[in-house]
Formats: sequence, C-alpha cells, structure tokens
Amino acid sequence: MLVEQGYVVKIANDSSEALLCVQLYAPDLVILSTSLPQGSGYDLCRILKADTATADIPIVFTGDQDSLEDKVQAFDIGGVDYICKPLHLAEVAARVHLHLILRHLQTDLAQKNRELSQALLERVGMLKDLQRANLLLHAQKEAAIDGIFAVDEQGRVASFNRRFCEMWNIPHDLLTQKQKDGHSLNDFPLGAFLTSSHLPEVLTELLEMTYENPDVVRSGEVNYGDRTFDYYTSPVSSDQNRFFGLIWCFRDITAKKEAELRQWQLMEDLRKAKEQAEEAVRTKAAFLAMMSHEIRTPINGVIGMTQLLADTELAPEQSKYVRTIQVSGEILLSVINDILDFSKIESGKLELETAPLDLRVLVRDIYDVQLPKAKEKKLKFEVGMHPNVPYFVMGDVTRLRQILLNLVTNALKFTDSGLVRIVVRLANSQVPVVGVPFQLLFSVTDTGIGISEEQIQRLFQPFSQATAATARKYGGTGLGLLICKKLVESMGGKIQVESQVDQGSTFSFTVKTEIAQQQPNQILREQVTLSNSPSQRLGDRLPLKILIAEDNLINQELAMAMLIKIGYRPDVVDNGLAVLQALQVNQYDLLLLDVQMPEMDGLETADYLVHHWEDLQTGYERPTIIAMTASAMQGDREMCLRAGMDDYISKPIMMESLQRTIEKWAIGGQNDMTITTDFETPLPQSSVIDISAIKNLEQINPKLIGRMIHLFTVEEAPTLLQNLQVAIANNDLPNVSYNAHTLKGSSNILGAKSLGQLCLEMELKGKRNDNTGLSDLFSQIEQQYQIVCQELTRFG
Repeated sequence: MLVEQGYVVKIANDSSEALLCVQLYAPDLVILSTSLPQGSGYDLCRILKADTATADIPIVFTGDQDSLEDKVQAFDIGGVDYICKPLHLAEVAARVHLHLILRHLQTDLAQKNRELSQALLERVGMLKDLQRANLLLHAQKEAAIDGIFAVDEQGRVASFNRRFCEMWNIPHDLLTQKQKDGHSLNDFPLGAFLTSSHLPEVLTELLEMTYENPDVVRSGEVNYGDRTFDYYTSPVSSDQNRFFGLIWCFRDITAKKEAELRQWQLMEDLRKAKEQAEEAVRTKAAFLAMMSHEIRTPINGVIGMTQLLADTELAPEQSKYVRTIQVSGEILLSVINDILDFSKIESGKLELETAPLDLRVLVRDIYDVQLPKAKEKKLKFEVGMHPNVPYFVMGDVTRLRQILLNLVTNALKFTDSGLVRIVVRLANSQVPVVGVPFQLLFSVTDTGIGISEEQIQRLFQPFSQATAATARKYGGTGLGLLICKKLVESMGGKIQVESQVDQGSTFSFTVKTEIAQQQPNQILREQVTLSNSPSQRLGDRLPLKILIAEDNLINQELAMAMLIKIGYRPDVVDNGLAVLQALQVNQYDLLLLDVQMPEMDGLETADYLVHHWEDLQTGYERPTIIAMTASAMQGDREMCLRAGMDDYISKPIMMESLQRTIEKWAIGGQNDMTITTDFETPLPQSSVIDISAIKNLEQINPKLIGRMIHLFTVEEAPTLLQNLQVAIANNDLPNVSYNAHTLKGSSNILGAKSLGQLCLEMELKGKRNDNTGLSDLFSQIEQQYQIVCQELTRFG
C-alpha cells in the first residue's frame, strides 16, 4: 500500500539487515516491530538513537500488545508513535504521512535555526565593525582641524567636535548637559536650542540662514572677533534624495588671510619698488639723452670751429693754443661717448646688429686712422691676417671697430718705442664652413710699459685703471676696457690680456661669427655720403611711389607734408579696403599703413597683402609695408611684424625717423643712419604743449602749424569728443577705444602729451572692457582739451 501511494519502501528481516539498510539509504522514517529475530525492536531503536547520524530519524513502533507499559517504553527510548497489531493499512498510511510531514518540518526548522544563528553571528560582527568604525570616525572628527556641527532631519543636534566648540568659544558641556527633566539639549529641535542658548550672534545668524533654505549648498567667509572662518554647509541626503539632516564645516583661515595680506603688501611694495626703479631708469635715460644733446652739441661746435680756426693763418703760439683746444675737445667727447656706452650696457639697451662685413676693410680703417699717431711717436705699426680667415663674415662692424680702436688706441698711448701689431686669425683649428658658426681671434700686441698681475685684476672694472699714476699721466675714464669686455661677451666671445712689466702687453678677444653668404653692400657707403648732402632731397636720390593709409585727417596732413618736404608726392586713402583698390590701380613701392582704421584695419590689410598678394593680380612685386601706430601697448612692434609688416614707426612721426626708415628700405633695409637737424627759430614756451612737436611741424613746413591746429580744434577733435560722449552713454566700449585712440594720435602730433595720456587711459579701458570711471575721465579730457586749445592759439 505504501508503495502504491508513492513511497520508497525498504524491508529488513532482522536487526542486522535493518542497521545495514539505515546506513545505506538514510530513510526519512523507520517502522520498527517490537519483536525481531535475533533481538528486540527496542534494542535496535537504542542503537539508532545512540548514533548521531541516525538519531534524528523518527521511529514508529508496531507491537502485539496494546499495553501502556509497552507504549511508555517505546516513547522513552525515542519512538515517535506506537501502532498495535493487527495493522490497519489506512491508519498506518495516515500516521506515516503525519510523521513524514513532521520530519520535514523539523528539518526545515533546524535549517532555519542554523541560518538564524549564522545571521545572528554576522549581525554581531557587523555591530562590532560598526562600533569600531564609529570609534574611528569619532577619533577622526575630533582630530580634524575643521569645526564640525550637524543636525538630523528633525533638527536635533546629531554631531559636533571639540574644534567647533573651541572656534566659537562654546562650552562643550553646553551641547551635552542634561535638563532637570532628564532630557539632553540635543533632544530638542535646533530652533528651540538656538533661542535658549548663548551661541555667538554670527553663528546663530548663519545657522538660521541655512535653516531657511536647507536644500542649498552654501560656502563663504565669516568674521568672529579677530578671526576669519571659511564655512561650508550642505544637506545630507541619500541616493534616493531622502533628507537626513544638515552639516556645517568651519575652518580658521585667519593665518591664511594674514599671509595673503602680507603677500599683497609685499607685492605692492615690489610693484612700487619696480615702478620707482623703472622711473629711475627712465630718468637716467632722459638725463643721458639730455646730456648727450646738451654736451655733444657745444663740443662738436668747439671741435668744428677749432678745425676751421686751425686752417687760418695763426701765429705759432696761437696754433699751439688751438691744438690744445682740439685735443681737449676730442678727449671730452671720448669721455662722453664712453659714459653713454657704459650706461646703455648697464641698462641692457645696447643692441647689436648682424650684417655682412669685410674684415680687410675693418682692419685697414683702423690702420688708416691710427697710422698718424704711430708715425708721430715713431712706432712700427703692423697688421696681419692669417690666410685661412674668411674675408666676409657676419657681425656688428661698428661695435667691432669700436673694440679694436679702443685696444689699438691704448696700445699706442702706452707705447713709447717699438711696435704695435694687429693680428686676425681663427681661434682654433676648425675650418670655417658656410652656415656653421666659428670663433675669430683678434689680438693687439705692443711693446709698451706693460701691466703687473695685480694691476690686471683691476683692468676690467668700471672707472678703474692700472694705477693712479697711469691715470694722471695718460688720462682716460677707465671705462674703455670694461665696454670692450661687455661688447665682446655680447658677441659670444671672451677678452683676455697677457702682459709683463716694461716688456709690453697683448690684448686678445674672440667673437662668434659665421661666413657671410653675400658681400657687404658697398653702395650703402655712397648712399650715406649722399644723404648728408643738404643740396639733394631723398626723393631725388631714391625716387619711390608711396601710398599713405591713414583715417585721421591730422595724421594724413602731417604724413603728406613730411613726404613732400623730402621730395615725394604720395597718394592717400583712409581704410584698408581702399588700400587694396589703390594697389590694383597704381604701382607703389612703399606703403605707410596705419594700424587702427575703419572697415579693415592695418593688421588685417598687411596680413592679406602678405598671404594673398597674387590674388590681387597687380603685375608687380608687393610694396614694402611700414606700420604707423600711436598705440602704447607692449609688443606692438612684434604684433605688426607678425602680421607681415616690414617695419614700424611710432607716432607722433618725426621727420628724421620717417626719412631714416624710407632710406633704409629704399636701399635694401641695411641703412640705420641717424640724421640730426638743429632748430634755431625761437618758439613760445608752454607747460601744456611739447615744443619739440611744434618744432617738428615747423621743420616740415612753417605754414603747416596753422593748418594742423585748425584741423584739430575745429574739424576733428569736436567730432571725436561728441562720439566719445555718445559711446560712453551707450556703453559702446569698442567705439570708446577707437575714438580715444584717434584723439590720442592727433593730440600727440601737436605735442598735447597730457591730453594724449588721458586719451590713452580711456583707450586702454575700452580695450579691457572696463567702464568704471569713464564719465569722470571724459570730463578730464574735455577740460584738458580746452586748455590745449587756448595754448595752441599761441602757435597758430
């Protein structure tokens, strides 16, 4: 029957066979007869219950006796039921089914108990880990340099550290003490806590402000007493945006603020020191420029007039006096030149050019100049150049000549008998190759008084000579050798001296150079000679077709007058687009291009001409482009050259600068002459107008001054001032910058430097998008403009 109901049944005939079946099949239920062959069922039950592997198997006894004693005994030894024979199949099946269900329930319950025990153990471990983590977190919180304060979602104080209490001078017990009713203060909402406690007012306001809008992250700074705190407050939420509370973090940044203040003060001091140093450099440069002009001019007059006087009929005694004046003047001029060169070197403003030069011509020039002095002292004067030295090299011929001339002059000065020799050779065995730098060695040897080792140490120091006796006997500033040393080092070389007292000295120096790939421009000398001839204008010698691109009427008038003065007939346009049209109609050799113009400015025009010249289909080579700008920003020259311009002239344009630049490019970009002109017409003195600007206009054309003043005061400046006022009212900063720039250029041309400076300030504000103070600055410009107009009437 049990088989028919789906049970798997195993039958054993005796105790031994029953034990074997239990071990093999591990049954869920055992039906055991109380009487078995070779033993009783009770004994077999005791054996099964004694074995841990079978102790949990339920055993149902069947017996012949229905006595209470048999049943008790069956239950005592571990049986779960007792069925009397004869067996009723339905009863057996029902009881088997019941006990199997109970068996399964017990098994499941045991499994659940084991799982619950394991979970409990894990929970205990998690609690221990959480406790450990809380301890570490608390330790970290207490060790933090920031003050921390937090409340939960109900507004109760959830956490804080001692640093928070220390920063805000709050007693630690204030946040933890018990009330009379046994509750802690942090059992109440924060609002009630704030009204009942003695927290600092600044902290209270900050906490209340955060509470008004708790979802906002805030940060900033607060001041408490003499300290400054940086604060950060944020809501604490879960990934599901569930609100858990608020946290405030405070950091004491007082020391940082003080350090920043000290740093700012230091930077301010450095800025002032830098400005003072720059002002000192400017003052020094201005002083040297003034000294150069004020001293050179009379000295040149003295030397020139004594030369003329020496050519007249003089008595022997008069000739002696004239010669003394000549020598003294030449010595004084030499001293001035040394001081100026030394100043340029010290300020880092000495620039060296790199151009082809002929070493043979250089040495021959030195020889020709110094030969009369050698003959006068009856000295043998020799020059020599080794055959492997290239004739044509790259370098600054003027400074190289200055070094050699200084050394040869000293050699002749300190040598009374014997010889002076100049030798040029390679510094090493390296064979010069085109494109590869090499070292040249120049040496000047004499048989003069010589120098001791101790005296050599003082040679290359400023204002220092070998001995005081030498200075008294031979004169000099003591700057010549120092200047030579600095120049040599600037050329990538070194200078040294070898000498023995009473036997002579050898001064030698090296320079870094390379073979010139073209010969020096010999035509240059002829052009320079011609340029000094007052009877021939530059335009007659170097005919050019010139185009001026300038939108400012005053600048147009000035540039045209200057070019007409030196022999040219220029054309004028007022913007970049007109330049392109003019270049397609006429052939021009040179373009004077203003940088700031409407429609298409100078930089855009130059860039287009350089990169798209072929697109214009002009049929001739691109003209030389020379920039004209009054901008005072750093790097303007580099900006113009990057745009493709060939050269750069700063406004206000001076006649000398314009003529020098045109001449330079007309003969191949090599000439760098400086043409000076003396002005003798006395002009009214003015503290508002720079007289040199008026002199520049008078030099061009005396009638030009009145025309330029009329253009400025009647036609251009009033319009520009009106445009400025409108642009400021409309906050149109690009137009503010443009009109201020234009007015600045016109002001500087007429020498109104103060007005130009105010316009420059406004121009820079416009470029920097800074509209602060524009109205006040415009009022200053208007006021200065009225003063300038009054002053200009004296010159018109």
